[in-house]
Amino acid sequence: MVCLIIAGGTISPDQLKTTYDRISDDALVLTADRGTLHAISAGIPIDRAIGDFDSVDGSELALIKEKLPDKVEKLIPEKDDTDTEHALRYAFEHNPSEIIMMGCTGTRLDQTINSIFLLRECADRGIPAFIIDSTNRIRISKGTTQIKKENLFGKYISILPLEKEAHIKTISGFKYDVTDITLSQSSGRGISNELVEEEGIIESDDHIIIIESID
Repeated sequence: MVCLIIAGGTISPDQLKTTYDRISDDALVLTADRGTLHAISAGIPIDRAIGDFDSVDGSELALIKEKLPDKVEKLIPEKDDTDTEHALRYAFEHNPSEIIMMGCTGTRLDQTINSIFLLRECADRGIPAFIIDSTNRIRISKGTTQIKKENLFGKYISILPLEKEAHIKTISGFKYDVTDITLSQSSGRGISNELVEEEGIIESDDHIIIIESID
């Protein structure tokens, strides 16, 4: 089962619908706060709407409750986590084989960065998880990661250390292949690589952020 989490950030309606259509046969759809309106507008069935709903007005909240009378989990605004984090914990309870998060990037840089950090919990649990927007697909990985050309999201592939440094055993199948290097947060060495073989391999001893980008 693939879990689709729709948050309230910037989102492409067409991309959202296309993503849902691809997984709809076996999907759990969770929405976080204003992401509920994104899903309703796209005609996507929602299994659970979670949030304090402080980013919607009274009429929008009334619409949400009308459309989803038994599927709204209303949180208090004064809490120690974000609505997206709460939705992710709900997803973990249902043992998904993959998690796709949309609406997690946009004008709120703090929310964007926090959502990226949440991917680490998925990686530590062994669950493939991605944040997707119109120009990027983001994941956090540790160990061996395969990237196949047939499934490539964008031309450029950047590798960033999640913490201060990350030791990379090997990067192969790319324009810039390397062995036994350490990436640092103070250096852009891992930015803008390109896949040149049918499959690329990234092996890391530490957590890394992998971003596939469309320029």
